[in-house]
Amino acid sequence: MKLSKRQGVILGGATALLLILTFLIGVGINNALFSASGFVNQYLSALARHDAASALSMPGVADSLPEDVDKTLLRGSALGHLSDITITEVKGNDEKTTVSASYTLGGQKASATFVLTKLGNTFGVFESWAFAEPPLARAKVSVWHDAAFSVGDSGQIDLRSTPSGKDATVWGGTGTFVLFAPGNYVFDHTSTWLTAKKVVVDVASPGDTAEVVVDVQANTAFKKRVQKEVNDYLDECVKQRVLQPTGCPFGYQTGNRIVGKPTWEVVEYPDIDVQPGETTWQVSNAVGKMRITGEVQSLYDGSITPLDQTVDAVINISITIRSDGNLAIVLT
Repeated sequence: MKLSKRQGVILGGATALLLILTFLIGVGINNALFSASGFVNQYLSALARHDAASALSMPGVADSLPEDVDKTLLRGSALGHLSDITITEVKGNDEKTTVSASYTLGGQKASATFVLTKLGNTFGVFESWAFAEPPLARAKVSVWHDAAFSVGDSGQIDLRSTPSGKDATVWGGTGTFVLFAPGNYVFDHTSTWLTAKKVVVDVASPGDTAEVVVDVQANTAFKKRVQKEVNDYLDECVKQRVLQPTGCPFGYQTGNRIVGKPTWEVVEYPDIDVQPGETTWQVSNAVGKMRITGEVQSLYDGSITPLDQTVDAVINISITIRSDGNLAIVLT
């Protein structure tokens, strides 16, 4: 079918318009997704949605890191709150371009500058970029009185299972980890018997370093359990109707004769406070009050007088958490 001259002009104009629109759309997509600013925005958006896999897949993030770098914390579950991402400035050339961005990190405004290099173009239009400097930070994490810690929703991480913390012991150690930057990180410890105060670290910019101490302490359940064991132990001790109950941390001495069998009772249980020692958990010099009653006969004149005295019961305990999770409580 032969087109008229008018139809040819219309078709040509439509084709040209389509090409222009296609070019403009391509430019728009390039600016939004494939430009330097789009590249950084993609990275920050991945962090905001806790998508570690997407962030790690971007050129220059972690592909050039040395083998001995500990990447244990490069996980989405470790990331906290990141929002309100805005690209504020782009400058430089293909060899080195800097992109500045602002955002809200853990509820606080922050900003950083990212260094990129251009890899080339796809189809002559879509730019390809890589981070010239890895957008990562480092954290030196020390755990006291246990080997485990958590970050965000990571669950418990045992230092001894990480490349940088393999020399840690059950009583603690230190590891150095790389982190996504920017990032809001909350370090803590929560387990059956132990707890730690949360340590919040806001890593605002690539290259930042942080030092974190997770100070693990006995929790309320731990203290209640030891308190019950001590109370039960003293309750058993007072059943012995002798001056010096066997295996018990109290007794009574007299230079006279006891008439019959004395009676013991607990006046005040010791207040148990479990604290970390050198290598175990300890209770040190907890004092309870014990009462002994009965009758005493004088060896001098044979007179009999009532006995009613209160003595101290001093408790010292060493406690370890066994591999099965139970407590091993030993009086020292």
